[in-house]
Parts: sequence; structure tokens; C-alpha cells
Amino acid sequence: MLSFSRGDRQFLTPDDLDVLQRIFDEEIKIRGLPSDCPEATALAARLIELYQAGITQVDILTQMVAALF
Repeated sequence: MLSFSRGDRQFLTPDDLDVLQRIFDEEIKIRGLPSDCPEATALAARLIELYQAGITQVDILTQMVAALF
């Protein structure tokens, strides 16, 4: 059964999506990637995974995805 409590992060709010979009846009710009390439898709998936795991601070998310790709 899915839990829809905010603490479980099973769903993303519009504010959450705004944060993730800003990080994603900056990271693909730094890497010179088009937003629809496989690397960008993997980056987006990882960002969402980390966020849903409770890592919501922009600086930490940015550092973590920078280290992965």
C-alpha cells in the first residue's frame, strides 16, 4: 500500500518539482547535455530517488549528483 504522507516522500509537490527542476537544469547546463538524452534521464531519475529518500537540501543534492556523473 502506498503512503501519501509528506514524510515518506511517496509523492512530489509542485514546490518539490521546482527544486528538482532547478537542480536538473543547472546540472545539464554544466555538462552540456540536452535534456532528452539518456544521461539527462539518468540524472533526473537519480535526483528524484535521492529526494524521495529524504535528501532535500539543494547543496547536498547537487554535490551527490555531481559525484555520480
